[in-house]
Amino acid sequence: MKKYKKGLQTERIILQTAKTLFYNNGYSKTSMRDICAETGIQLGTLTYYFKKKKDIAERIYSEFIVRLMSFVRTKSHHNQMNGIQLNFHKQVYHYHAIYSDPKTRAFHAEMLHSEYIYEEIILKLYNPYFRDLPNRMSKEDFDTAVFADSCLRKEFGLRYINAPQSQTVPELYTTIQTLTGRLMRIPEETTQQYIQEALAFFNDHDGSGIRLLI
Repeated sequence: MKKYKKGLQTERIILQTAKTLFYNNGYSKTSMRDICAETGIQLGTLTYYFKKKKDIAERIYSEFIVRLMSFVRTKSHHNQMNGIQLNFHKQVYHYHAIYSDPKTRAFHAEMLHSEYIYEEIILKLYNPYFRDLPNRMSKEDFDTAVFADSCLRKEFGLRYINAPQSQTVPELYTTIQTLTGRLMRIPEETTQQYIQEALAFFNDHDGSGIRLLI
């Protein structure tokens, strides 16, 4: 039991250190050896927990998504919402946490350029909600929609990062979620209802303590 607990502590130290280094130096300028130097952990031990640096980045995003979803579920009457509504609620916090902070934006820009990592993130966002789509889609059509959605999120995300004063984060959220709704064949009025409910929820519940990095 003690060995197991120590393993979890080591993993948390690695993740927290990586978050700090990614935040301050960026993804590409942070190496596995940099993480070792900061933690005092040997490279062999680090690769036991995370074989590659991208595995650390994927875990950071995965845990971020889980924390956001847990927050929304805790604060909302989630039994009255389907998975798509919950996802729309979570996404507004997702965008705010990533795009409101310049250094987090810079890190995320690197992830947007890393197609493998970003597509993995998109799959984590949508695969659990396939069954809740109001208009049933084949799995093939759904997978195509997810791919198109990852492309539009990447494009609009990079546009915002290159010109963050061009629109507000809520406007960015509204634009992307509107297009996502169309790709997923959600009726337009339903999509707009979900967006407005999510924005109102965001204004009423402070989730600023949930960050992607630090």
